[in-house]
Amino acid sequence: MLGMGVAAKKSYHHGNLRSALIETGLELIAEKGVRALTLREIGARVGVSRMAAYRHFADKAKLLASIRSAGFEKFAEALETARAASTESFKARLDGMGVAYVRFARENPAYFEVMFSAPPSPEEPQETCEAEQRAFQILEETITEGQAQGELRQGDARLMACALWSIVHGISALKLEQMPFAEGFGQDQFVVACSGLLSSGISVDRAQESKK
Repeated sequence: MLGMGVAAKKSYHHGNLRSALIETGLELIAEKGVRALTLREIGARVGVSRMAAYRHFADKAKLLASIRSAGFEKFAEALETARAASTESFKARLDGMGVAYVRFARENPAYFEVMFSAPPSPEEPQETCEAEQRAFQILEETITEGQAQGELRQGDARLMACALWSIVHGISALKLEQMPFAEGFGQDQFVVACSGLLSSGISVDRAQESKK
């Protein structure tokens, strides 16, 4: 994120103020967190008045919605790329997507915080909802393909996708390097080990039966 403020000003001088405000917003989130974000400070860093910023984003919620949408689009692209690169087997695809999830969180902490920590606006734009749904659909589709190929037991693919998403998201939030019991292996290795639970460990079918 170094130098982002300078880049934002250059973008603004070329007429792309909206992008400059989003990039500077990400810079501030990385520095101070979502709660400290204000359009006034973003405008000041970019070098425009608060009113100029408000012409693109009526309030902080609208800015966060745009950041969330862009984040999920990048996130879905990362998952798609990982799935396409892992052609050997279903397990390789699932492991690759899990590793891509964790790496995205590690390399894009500001996006990740807005995507999963900032409260969504009641007036969330449709494109934001579609971007978020697409990211989940990629995982659900992969599980459905694994079932069709006989590489994964049958069951509710959506429930399985939710279970795996939750596991990998939890890993993304952990700081394994700070945990004594995790010494000797990294996050990527941990992701691969945990993704195996879907096919050989916890029974998702039993969880579904308990609802009846």
